[in-house]
Amino acid sequence: MLPYTTYTIPEASVNKTSPDGKWLLFITDTEFSSPQLDLLQKMGTALKAGMENDIQILVTSQLEELSISNLMNPSSRLLISFGILPKNINLWIDLASPGIRFLEAFTFILTLPIAELEKNATAKKELWKYMQMFMEMNSAQHG
Repeated sequence: MLPYTTYTIPEASVNKTSPDGKWLLFITDTEFSSPQLDLLQKMGTALKAGMENDIQILVTSQLEELSISNLMNPSSRLLISFGILPKNINLWIDLASPGIRFLEAFTFILTLPIAELEKNATAKKELWKYMQMFMEMNSAQHG
C-alpha cells in the first residue's frame, strides 16, 4: 500500500527569489534560447501575462536551494515546470509525468523539458489544455 499523498503548501515569508507581483513562474534546468523565449512569450500572452511584469523565469542551476517555499511569492498563482519534477523542489504531490495539480495556494503544471516540448506537438497541445484549465479555474475564482 502506498503512503498518503502529502501536500506542502508554501507559507508566506520574506522571499529572496521572486519579486512581488510576478504571478507566473517558469522553472527549468537550462537557460532558454531565443526561440524558446518566443514560445514562453506566446504562453504568457495566452495566459494574459506580460514578460516584464508578470513572469519570473527560474533556472534551477542558478538557485542555491531548490525548495518550493523559496521559489514562490505571495502573488504566485501558476508555476509551469519544464521537466523539473515536483519532488525535486520539495513539493510533495503525486505528479511524475506531465499534468496539472490545483493546490490551495497556486497551480502547478508539469510539462516536458523545453527542448523536447518544442519538437512535440502532442505535448504542446496537452500543455495548452492545462493552461486553459488554469484560466477557467482562475476566472471562476476571480470572476
